[in-house]
Amino acid sequence: MKANFEVITADNGESWAFFQRNAQTALPFNWHYHPEYELSLVLNASGSRYIGDHIGACDGGDLVLTGPNLPHTWAVQAVSAEHLIAVRVIWFTHEWIERLCAACPEFQPLLRWLADASRGLKFSDAVLEQVRPLITQMEEAAPMTRLILLLQVLGVLKSDQPVQLSSTAFSGSPNRHGESRITRVTQYLTSHYREPLDLPQLAALANLTVNSLCRAFRQHTRASISEYVARLRIGRACAELIDSNKPVAAIAHDTGYRNLSHFNRQFRASKGMSPGQFRTRFHRPDAE
Repeated sequence: MKANFEVITADNGESWAFFQRNAQTALPFNWHYHPEYELSLVLNASGSRYIGDHIGACDGGDLVLTGPNLPHTWAVQAVSAEHLIAVRVIWFTHEWIERLCAACPEFQPLLRWLADASRGLKFSDAVLEQVRPLITQMEEAAPMTRLILLLQVLGVLKSDQPVQLSSTAFSGSPNRHGESRITRVTQYLTSHYREPLDLPQLAALANLTVNSLCRAFRQHTRASISEYVARLRIGRACAELIDSNKPVAAIAHDTGYRNLSHFNRQFRASKGMSPGQFRTRFHRPDAE
């Protein structure tokens, strides 16, 4: 199942886009992506969210930020016949944030924080309730006031500790932040994750001893090298399961697994379901 490319346009006189809708009893499965960041507030809804290779439950309210070109959708229904699903969506580009930071250095921390959005971020219910009235005010606000409200929303979001949703690999973006030696290793692994893990070779690439590399890598990525490689492999396997009809065994082999049972165990540990179940969840009859 290929994700559809979606074109986002802002209203005249505004540098970012805002969308609102209250007239739905269901959100259909619309697997899509676009180059903009997207902050989605979905209320009065029950069903599932799909962000990259993540599948999760949505029950009542959902506040999620997705990064550029990360496929996503919601497939939900109204929680009851008395309620319509309330949808509020904010789109802005990376270039918009860069220009904002260039003009106002106070916003520089946003660039570092937004790097995590490449995997999708789900915010806490407490933060959802904080930003909900700010986003509600945007509905009737003039463009200048709406922009001020957006900056307030971003400030509130940055104070949270959101849950990262998709795997590191799914967006295809190498880790560009942090210490350069470890960045060389993560970029190498992004291109060579199918190959057997060679710690001495990686240590030489980083100009570190193996022990020093392992310590620095965990500090930088919050994962061991083997865990990081597993994420890359499982992330790529998820993409193959979504986008192709290849047999599971072929996908396991193509992503670096020589043992199908080991692949199935790691996949289930990562996604909470078997590869076949994962493929079935995405290949829905209404998603073809």
